[in-house]
Formats: sequence, C-alpha cells, structure tokens
Amino acid sequence: MTRNYVPSKKLKLSDLDLNSELRVFDLAARSKRVEAIGVADYRSERGEVVAALVTAAATAANDEVSLGYAERMRACADRRNFYYGEDFFDPLTGELFAGFGNLFGCGLKLCQSCTARSAARNRRIARQVVQNTELLNREHYCFVKYTYIVEREKYRFVTFTMPKLDCSLVKAMQILKRAWDLFRKLKFTKTYFSSIIKSVEFTVRKVNGTYHAHIHLLAITFFIPEDLIKMYWTDCVEKAFNEFGIEFEADQANVNLKLVDNLDKAINEICKYITKTETWENIPSDHLLEIARIRRWDRMFEISGGFRQTIQRLNAERSSVSSFVGDEAPLKGTENHGEHYFNTDGITDGEASETLGCSEETAAKLDEILKKPRRDSWRDIIECDGLEKYLEIFYRQVGYAQKIRKLRLILKFPTATFSDLDGQPWDLAEIEQFALQLAARGVEVLPT
Repeated sequence: MTRNYVPSKKLKLSDLDLNSELRVFDLAARSKRVEAIGVADYRSERGEVVAALVTAAATAANDEVSLGYAERMRACADRRNFYYGEDFFDPLTGELFAGFGNLFGCGLKLCQSCTARSAARNRRIARQVVQNTELLNREHYCFVKYTYIVEREKYRFVTFTMPKLDCSLVKAMQILKRAWDLFRKLKFTKTYFSSIIKSVEFTVRKVNGTYHAHIHLLAITFFIPEDLIKMYWTDCVEKAFNEFGIEFEADQANVNLKLVDNLDKAINEICKYITKTETWENIPSDHLLEIARIRRWDRMFEISGGFRQTIQRLNAERSSVSSFVGDEAPLKGTENHGEHYFNTDGITDGEASETLGCSEETAAKLDEILKKPRRDSWRDIIECDGLEKYLEIFYRQVGYAQKIRKLRLILKFPTATFSDLDGQPWDLAEIEQFALQLAARGVEVLPT
C-alpha cells in the first residue's frame, strides 16, 4: 500500500512526521476503495429492485420472456458478479489505478451497470472524435441574410424538448425519434449542423406519470438564431404528434442553445444516462413490460456528419497500421477499445452477451462445449423451449462468461490484484485450471 507514497509537500526530514503522512495516504487509498465498492453496491441494489419490479409484472401477466429478462438483470446485479481490482497499469500514463466492474453483462437498458458501461464507452468515442476534428472557416448559406457567407464553426450544446406525453415510454420515444428524423433531413439542419453527437434522455413525473423525452446534441455549428431553430423544431414535433394521433397543444417545442466553454464537461453531460436509476420505479408495470419486450432499441447514442467522417478516417488509419505491423501498434489512445473501437452500431437489447464477451470463433467453440443450439436470441429460446430450459442454459453461460472475464482481466493486467466486493481474493488456481481446460479444447482467450 505504501510503495506509491509521495509526501504531500516538501519538508525537511527533521520536520516530516512520516507516520502521519502514511496514515493520510492510506486513508485516501481506503476511501477510494470504499467509494468504488459503494458504487458497485448501489448498482447491484438498484438492479435487484428493478428486476423484482419486472418479475412481479411479468408473473401477473404470465409473460415468460419478461421473466427471462428479469433473470438476466438479476444475474448481472448479483454482488458475486462484481469485482474490485487494484494496481491496474495504464500504459499511456505509466501509472497504477484501481477500479471495479461486472464479470457478466446482461446488456439490458433497464440495467444500471450495463447502461453505465455503455455511457463510459460513448465517452471514449466522443472524446476521440472531438480531439481529431478541427473547427473550420466555411462558406454556407445564411438563412437570416438569405445569402452565402463565410463563418467560423463553433461547438454548441443543444437540447431539444417536446411537450410532456401521457402515453407509454415506448410511444414517447417513437414520437421523439420521428420528430428528430424529420428535423435532421431539413436543408436548414444539414446547413447549420456540420458535426453531431446525439444522445436521448427522458424523465417521468411522479405526479401524473407523464414522460419528458428530450435530445442532447454536442454539435459543431454556425450561429443560429434561437427563434429560427425553435420554429423548425416545433414544426417537426407537431408533425410527429399528428402522425401518432396526438393533438399538439403547446405554443412551441423548446430548444436550448449555448456555446461550449468546457468540452470535457459537455461530453460528460451528453454521455451520461438515458434516465436516472430511480426513474424505473415510477414507471407503471405495463409500461415496464413493454420495455422488456423490445428486441432492438432505436439508437440512444449516435454520431453523424463530420464526426462520422472522423471515425471512418481513424478506423482507416488504424487498419493500415494494423496491416503493416500485425496489430502490435494500435492508434494512440485506442489500445483498450477492442478490435472495432469505434463501434457505433445500434445495440440489440441484451443480445450482445450471447457471445460471452469472446470472439465469434471462441463463442462457437463454447456453444459446442455447452451443447447449445445456435439461436438468434435468448428470447427465441424462451419462446421455443420455455423459460425453464432457457434458464438451465443461461446460468451455465453466466458461469463461463464470469470465468472467461476473470481470465482476460488477469492476462491484460498481470500486475493487478483482484477480489470480490467482500474483499475475498480470486481463486487463481481455479482460473488457471479453467484456462487449461479451454486450451485442451483448442479455445484461445486473448486479453480485451
């Protein structure tokens, strides 16, 4: 614990109370551990609560697929599914750090841990595209002066809202998506918004159960009069309302624009969460079941315009480097992001974990080991074979996923020490035995 000790200020040796300094250092280290485990405990607790809500609603409706959804969440939220590690080595800074995470990820939108992991991934992508995209002086058509002008691009944080909706969350999200689809296709939008990072968020009012769905943008734009953008956005929202048979009674749909003075803060805001964890407890049970039945969500996080071109350019650069040096020299700042570190494809809710966090080849071999037929999704297994049969397969999958995750973490961070949330160290002999079993079957597990 003391090998990284550095005195908090320069003192003469005769003035230095070494025991006091060490106590302060140890307290700080312990507080980080307590904080990390506290966050993990919170995510575990909230996951259990939401899983219980879905279970109650699904049991009343005799909905086996939603019961399976709840079981996946429960497995992800289990305290035994979390780990805590110290002495992770960061090759970029040369420093050691501590952290925690999940061994198995259910990948569900109602899961606190999986949405937090998704937000962290989105932040990495957003920072990369922002760092590698330049602001330019460009000519564009000015909708105010009705002529072409040359103007300097700037970063703006934009929030699009619409009137609160007294309907299900799924329908509210569909209306918001339709309004955005209409807005993004406008010549006005294509002219003024050259690069966009978009995220979707919602809240629910406990008083009357209405939903407040809205969109956040971190965008590179030209100067936009607020009245002008509100006019275009309001028109799109009203059309979306009418298409869904809802009367638009508000004077206008609101838009908030502000210049960005702190890009990192803006990225953290836009890559936050789709809603606060407590929100799920205020959603009616029939709405929860509707959410659990969704196979594929519309994109909640999206990159377009010049930022998309930046992604394509960086991926092309990395591909050329990999082909030249054999994947030994990834692009700086992307070493930990996996083979496709700019994966912005839509995420199928809960389907991604079917590969157990491995390559397709490894997953296929594990499926053969488990004697599990290849299916399109876990929902298909429940619908074809029933919940009981699926859970028998699922918990074997979870066991393998947890062991593989442990093995990959140890391979990636050989200097780190790992334990569960209760402080019990991992059984390294058991993990080594598992690695030997995989090797005997010809399964190669590489660090992430």
